[in-house]
Amino acid sequence: MTRVILKENRGRFLKPCPGTPKHVCCGYQIIDFARGCNLGCSYCILTSYFGRQDPAIFRNKEKLFEELSSFLEGEQDIVRLGTGEFTDSLLFDDESGLYPRLIPYISKRKNSVLEIKTKTTRIRTLLEIPEHENTIVSWSLNSSHIAEKEERGAPPVAQRIEAAREIQQAGYRVAFHFDPIVVHEGWEDGYKKTVDLLFEKVDPARIVYVSMGTLRFPPAMKRFIPRLAAGEFVQGADRKLRYFRPLRTRVYIRIKEYLKRGVDEDILYLCMESPYVWEDVFGISMTSEKLKERLDRACIKQFRRLRV
Repeated sequence: MTRVILKENRGRFLKPCPGTPKHVCCGYQIIDFARGCNLGCSYCILTSYFGRQDPAIFRNKEKLFEELSSFLEGEQDIVRLGTGEFTDSLLFDDESGLYPRLIPYISKRKNSVLEIKTKTTRIRTLLEIPEHENTIVSWSLNSSHIAEKEERGAPPVAQRIEAAREIQQAGYRVAFHFDPIVVHEGWEDGYKKTVDLLFEKVDPARIVYVSMGTLRFPPAMKRFIPRLAAGEFVQGADRKLRYFRPLRTRVYIRIKEYLKRGVDEDILYLCMESPYVWEDVFGISMTSEKLKERLDRACIKQFRRLRV
């Protein structure tokens, strides 16, 4: 069993998403409340960041709320905050005790949205928080084949979607991230089945947005994921290995077709992709500033308290 360490965060809790060079970034702010994950997904880039360190939860939360208060008071635009950059947002929910305070705090703000991103079904604490306006609970989804083979510590896709149905019934808004999409034998049918199950269980009208991102990883990770890295890859401008552009484009267009059966195209987006692939897939010239505006509009559509 993996140990979880409680420690002080001596740096900043709140920081902009670093993005990746020469690729389009959505412009959200990271709440760095914990680091590391023990779900054991084979492709997880956190392994590259943190190695074999035990996961850590930062206990000096007063500093976090001081930073949030200072930052949000000075912002006129919508601020999208996320807790799932350096860990799974709900994996250590019992140990962190963060959300009973953070979610109501964000609920009272008129310019802030909180996204809680997870692969787990640990929603009990969230269901007990009545004041949750402006909070999105989002799930990372994949084909069942990849979930079974490469995400072995996470619940099956069907259980994640069932948790999303339950959280949506409690009044939360939801989002979904098909990332990393992995090309494998039967991938088209595999991802179609996941999307079909999603729209069968979840109300599409209360989905804030859906992202897509294909498999990418630093070259040093290649030896740790030989099954996934067996195909042809090219090194991008951010030095990560990715599928060739024509393959990425084909994958995105196909999965976009599945998703458009349930949601409007204007709430779909590509995660950490080049402007060229945006042009290929959506036929639009996308920049980081325009993507932020796209997602801000999606949030305004869903949350009545937001003001700009």
